[in-house]
Amino acid sequence: MAGIGFQLKELYNRSNFFAQLRAYGYSALTAVGPMFLSILLITAAREWLIYLNAPNSEVNLFIASVQYTFIFSQILTGGFLFVISRFVADQTFMEKEENVLSSMYGVIGIVLLIGFVITVLFYWLSPLPLLFKFSSYLLFVELNIVWILSMYVSALKDYKKIVKGYLLGVAVAAIVIWVMTGLLGIKTATAVFIGLDAGFLLIAIMLTRDIFGFFQLNNKRYFYFLTYIEKYPFLFFIGLFYYLGLYGHNIAVWLGDRRVMVADTFLMAPYYDTPVFYAYLSVLPALVLFMVTLETTFYQTYKKYYGRILNGFPLQDIESAKQEMYRTLRLEILFLAQVQLLVTFIFIFIGVRFLPFVGLTQDQIDIFMIVVLGSWFLSLMITFFLILLYFDERKAAFSLTGFYVLSSFLATIFFSGLFNLYGAGMFVAAVLSFVYGSRLLMKQLNEIDYTTFCHQPIIYKEKMTKTEQFLRKVGSFD
Repeated sequence: MAGIGFQLKELYNRSNFFAQLRAYGYSALTAVGPMFLSILLITAAREWLIYLNAPNSEVNLFIASVQYTFIFSQILTGGFLFVISRFVADQTFMEKEENVLSSMYGVIGIVLLIGFVITVLFYWLSPLPLLFKFSSYLLFVELNIVWILSMYVSALKDYKKIVKGYLLGVAVAAIVIWVMTGLLGIKTATAVFIGLDAGFLLIAIMLTRDIFGFFQLNNKRYFYFLTYIEKYPFLFFIGLFYYLGLYGHNIAVWLGDRRVMVADTFLMAPYYDTPVFYAYLSVLPALVLFMVTLETTFYQTYKKYYGRILNGFPLQDIESAKQEMYRTLRLEILFLAQVQLLVTFIFIFIGVRFLPFVGLTQDQIDIFMIVVLGSWFLSLMITFFLILLYFDERKAAFSLTGFYVLSSFLATIFFSGLFNLYGAGMFVAAVLSFVYGSRLLMKQLNEIDYTTFCHQPIIYKEKMTKTEQFLRKVGSFD
C-alpha cells in the first residue's frame, strides 16, 4: 500500500482535524473498500428481497450463492495477491514498471482459468437454471478481478479515483437491482445477481482505466511474476492460509450437523454463518487503523533504523533508532488494541439490542458475541503477521497463519461436534494464535540484530529460477 500510504501521510500529518478525518476515510475505503462494499450490497440486497416478499427459496439461494462467490474468490486469489504485492513493490523499486502491467494480465488469466475449471466442476450436476449459473459465475469472475486490481491500485497515488470507482459501482448495482426487482417485478436471485454484476463490472472497468493511466508500458512477460512464487513460496501460502483461516471455521460447521443443502447445490449453515457474517464487521476498523498508523507513523521509524544501517551510521545511532522503532511499534499496537477493544464492546452492545430485529435467535446472538470477542484477538494476530512481513520474516508469518488455519478448523469441529458450542472453536483458535503470534514477534525483535547483520549473505548473487528457465525455453521472455 506504499503509494496510498505516502498520500495518506500528507493528510494525516496536517494539524487540520478534517484533513486527518479525510485520511481515515480514504484509508477505510482503500483498505477494506471491496470487502465493505460487498458486505453492504449483499446485506441490502437480502433485506430488499425480503421486503419485496420474494420466495424464501430465492432469498436462500441468493445468500448461499453470493456467500460462495465471496468466500472462494478470496481464497482463490489470496496466495497470488501476496506474491504479486511483493513483485510489484520490487519492480517499482527497481524502476522496471514495464513488468507490472504484464503481470496483471498474467495473474488475472491464471486465476480466471482456475476459477472456470472449479465452477464447471461445481455446477456440473447442479439442477439450477443456466442463466443463474452464468450470472453467479460472472460475479465470481468480477470479484476475482476486483481483488487483483485493488492490489495494483494500491501503487497509485490518486486515491480519490479509487473512492470514486467503488462508490459509483455501488450506486449502479443498487439502481439495477431496484429496476430489475422493484420496477420490473423480477423477484429472483438471478435478477439481484445481474445488478451486482453490473456494479462490480463498473468497478473493474474504472480500476483498470486508472491502472492503465499509471502503468503504461507492457513488455508482454505475462508470467514473469511466477518466478516470485518459486523465490518466495511462503508468501503464496501465507495469503492462502490467511483467507482459509478467516473462513475455515465456517467450512467446518458446513460439514457438521447444522449444515443445510440449498437448491441441491450449496452446502452452508445459516445458523452459524449469519452471526459470523455480522461479527466479522468488527475487524474492519483494525485494518483501517493498521493502514493509517503503522503505514505512516511506524514506517518512519522503520525507515530511519534501516536507513542508518545502510548509510553506515555509528552503532550508538543505530541502537537509538532501533529503540525508537520499538517504542513506536509498542505504542501503535497498544493504541490499535485499545481502539479495537472499544469497537468490540460497541458491537456486542449493538448486536444484543438490534440483531433480534433482523431475525437472529438468542443462540445466534451468543455465537455473534463469542466471535466478536474472538475477532479482537484475530485482529491483533493479523497485525502481528503483517508486522512480521514488514521485517521480511516470511517463515514466521507462514507458521502463524498456518497455525490459525489448522487450530480454527479442528477446534470448531471439536467444540461444535462434542459440546454443541458454536463459535468457541474460532475464539479458542484466535486466542492461541494471538499468544503464538506475540511470541513469534518478540522473538524476531529480540533477534533483529542477528537477522540484519549476520543472517544476510555478504555478497548477493541473483540466481535464475527453474521457473524462469522454463519460461525462457517456451519463449515467454521473447
